[in-house]
Amino acid sequence: MATAPGRFSGRRSAAALTLMLLAALTSLSCSRSQQTTSTSESAGVARQPGAKGSRGASGSARVRVEQIVLGREMTADRRVITTGNETFEPADTVFASVTLAAPTPAAQLVGRWKAPDGTVVYESTETVQPSNEETAVTFHMVKPSGLRPGTYTLELLQGGQVVGTKQVTIVARMGS
Repeated sequence: MATAPGRFSGRRSAAALTLMLLAALTSLSCSRSQQTTSTSESAGVARQPGAKGSRGASGSARVRVEQIVLGREMTADRRVITTGNETFEPADTVFASVTLAAPTPAAQLVGRWKAPDGTVVYESTETVQPSNEETAVTFHMVKPSGLRPGTYTLELLQGGQVVGTKQVTIVARMGS
């Protein structure tokens, strides 16, 4: 049976259609893998210090501070009890509950409390155990003779690098 010029036989049409579908699928598949590759590469470049998977100068994984809450008391699970009143008096103990984002790498975290003039009032180190869940670490500042009124800063350091800060204001004793 003869075919008209420019037309394919049934067998040729099926073969041509199959080849076109195969080419379209291959093209679609390639464009998806290119998209995935470029997204992964840009995600690696855009990573911020302290972001998940980022590394410090020593090569250790960085903690990510999610939240720092201040208060006068602490619970057994290392969370600070807040009363909504964020002012502290000179004789108060100031507790800071630091929530670290999951996953938490093993780390040494330093809490350094600085006076308004920049001098270090108190410093302590906490060991952070690795965990797949968020982790709470606490630090505190107290001075038996009392803290001078002013704005103090808690700096959180890992490997000498600041990974979080929080300011606290000490006000003169009420009624003095």
